[in-house]
Amino acid sequence: MRSIHEILNTQYYKKSSWILLLLPISFIYYLIILIRGWAYNIGFCKTIKINVPVVVVGNINIGGTGKTPLVIWLLEKLLKIGLKPGLISRGYKSNANLPQEVFEDSDVINVGDEALMIKLRLGLPVFVGKRKTDVAKALLKSHPEINILISDDGLQHLKLFRDFEILVVDGVRKFGNNFLLPAGPLREGVSRIKEVDAVVLNDGKENFPSYPSYKMVCHGSKLVSCINNSNIRDADTFLDRDVIALTGIGNPESFFKQLTDTGMQFNKKIFNDHHLFTEFDFQDFKDFNIVMTEKDAVKCKKFARSNFWYLPINADVDEKLFKKLIKKLRI
Repeated sequence: MRSIHEILNTQYYKKSSWILLLLPISFIYYLIILIRGWAYNIGFCKTIKINVPVVVVGNINIGGTGKTPLVIWLLEKLLKIGLKPGLISRGYKSNANLPQEVFEDSDVINVGDEALMIKLRLGLPVFVGKRKTDVAKALLKSHPEINILISDDGLQHLKLFRDFEILVVDGVRKFGNNFLLPAGPLREGVSRIKEVDAVVLNDGKENFPSYPSYKMVCHGSKLVSCINNSNIRDADTFLDRDVIALTGIGNPESFFKQLTDTGMQFNKKIFNDHHLFTEFDFQDFKDFNIVMTEKDAVKCKKFARSNFWYLPINADVDEKLFKKLIKKLRI
């Protein structure tokens, strides 16, 4: 049975015609966005400035665009030049309403899969919660040494003042049918691209004309055991094995492409984005090697078996993006 995200991706990105019936609702959504933006522009709604620079990495599409690999790349670059970055996130589909810190032993249901994954990968301070401004303040109160904040997602959270905005675009799918929700995949109009500091094109063949765009390529070739992260195998050691590629991310085809590029053959199993896995989801695959994303793996820690593997993804990004960020922030 196809997942909801598979169905929606078909409608939005293959530009089905029946979806046009939802355009009146999209127009109402557009008016809400317009009024909200106007309220912030005239000062009726106030933005809150934090006492350290804030960099927002987000998208205007629903579903995956490659935002998380870019966030990790950016955090690693900041660490390398001696800065002390912290990460704030919504903790999407978690119970995190009030600000809370993410620890390596946090339960994914309380903090969200992306935040926990980044905490396990980098070990730096990560806080989640519904209101980005409150989350930022809580992180800085607990970790006063932090001198720059990265907001994972948040282009639409206008209350938090941002010093630098990065918009991530899937270079293959672009903006789908270019319609706002629910008739299309867009949270905001494509014109938002004119307002950000930089556009990152994930796996795109060419840059956007007239916009400050930078190319990003994501890659992965090593598989890591979900029960022992020191057990690392080259992907080509799985070429002659029975493999189930299983995932619950916004753009599953991007993951499958990474596996295909290694030469691996596999059967696909797709769940909804941010699906909270249980042992029941794997009961039919005991005789297979199960390969998943790093984000999915953090949700399987409690019941992972020796045949569970994940593919870490790293991003190669145009260095000019980081130089521009450093120049604007003067750090």
